[in-house]
Amino acid sequence: MTRQILPVPNPVTSYWLREPHAFADLQSTLCLPAHCDIAVIGAGLAGVLSAYHILKKTDRAEDSGTEAGTQEGGAGPRVVLIDARQLCSGATGRNGGHVKVQVNTLVNLPDSATDSRNKRSAFQDYVSRVMLELKHITEEEDLDCEFELRRSFDVFTSTADAESTYRKYEEARKNGELWTQNVSWIGADRAEQVTSIKGAKGAFSVPAASFWPYKFVTGLLERMVKRWGGEGGRLNVQMCTPVTSLNVSSSGAELLATHRGTITAAKVVLATNAYTAGLLPVFKGNIVPVRGMASHHRAGGAVHPHLTNTYNINFGPDKGVDYLNPRPDGGIVVGGGAWMFRQDERSWKNNFDDAHLFPPDVMGYWREYMQDRFLGWENSNSKNDSAWTGIMGRTNDGQPFVGRVPGREGVWALVGFNGGGMAIIALCARVVGRMIVEGKGFEDLWEEEGLLECFRCSEERLGSPQ
Repeated sequence: MTRQILPVPNPVTSYWLREPHAFADLQSTLCLPAHCDIAVIGAGLAGVLSAYHILKKTDRAEDSGTEAGTQEGGAGPRVVLIDARQLCSGATGRNGGHVKVQVNTLVNLPDSATDSRNKRSAFQDYVSRVMLELKHITEEEDLDCEFELRRSFDVFTSTADAESTYRKYEEARKNGELWTQNVSWIGADRAEQVTSIKGAKGAFSVPAASFWPYKFVTGLLERMVKRWGGEGGRLNVQMCTPVTSLNVSSSGAELLATHRGTITAAKVVLATNAYTAGLLPVFKGNIVPVRGMASHHRAGGAVHPHLTNTYNINFGPDKGVDYLNPRPDGGIVVGGGAWMFRQDERSWKNNFDDAHLFPPDVMGYWREYMQDRFLGWENSNSKNDSAWTGIMGRTNDGQPFVGRVPGREGVWALVGFNGGGMAIIALCARVVGRMIVEGKGFEDLWEEEGLLECFRCSEERLGSPQ
């Protein structure tokens, strides 16, 4: 019997989740609503932002309710936000908390019919606009989530990798590629001193943003409930309610089955990332659950200089890349270490168990992490005070699926982020909101909104799962 792809209960608590929000288990009504206009499945960054834009856009446009589907009286669409577990307990509450695109990712974009030179600049520009979108929402909604615009280091500990990536960057710079204008190179003679990474052979300085993902999502939902929730409100939140199947009724409505009853919805947004194939089989093989690990480190006292940049540390092809996000209080969030478990494929591929850690010999990777890798931390008495696992959704081409699902008129997807959702979701959620409210397709909005065409959820991409 095939396992059903659902979030497992009782996941390991991440550093970000150590203080649960008051809405963690929120169920706006004791009974599950039997009907709604729009159901959003998944209450992480993708789901909450999608619901936010749907509700906000129908507030602003008097005639938009007709497209979105409204209750009688034209009071605007009724939205149900539903999640299998607690609010924001999935990938958003388990990641590194930073937004960036690595130089290595840009210079190695695959060639296609589209000019790679333009693709690189478009990708970096997209991520930069995601940062500004997150900043805008943080400020507009007054969210206390430690948001900062920062710089980030892409560090190489292999001379061969450093030199190879630098040559590609130099070629792009000399060709006038726009993305290189906000990127600078730090050579081997200064890399250790500037980045504080022991054995650094070179590094790039790139733009980045950093924030507390859980506080962003929970703070935003708090504002949404105050604005659109309450008795008779347009937003109904139902946490700890797994959707076990998604089917079409004889009338064409979507039926969301749960252990508490069935919701009939005119439209559905799938913000289910790695778990999407559990509801729509067309995504089987197109989005693969992948398990990773992360950690938090706290020094025994103040360490100077205080680390202000985020990091991607490339340890070479045999070990891969770690990511690192220093917090304002001096703590450090670090993720990666995949080379420790890569050979044991069953432990990570098609594995959605974030209720358990990897074996002790794998989790030992985090012991003395800061002392071993950072200059100035040797006597810091830094302790690994938290470690956790998380589930990512990996796609065959490395791109998310955004837009209406082919062959399913009432379903839109915002899924498949390959571990990089913080740099992708914010603008896509805004566009998904417009698609639903305005009745438009991906082809109508992607250029206007500055999305990347490769994000489109199309028959071509879904047709050949591997």
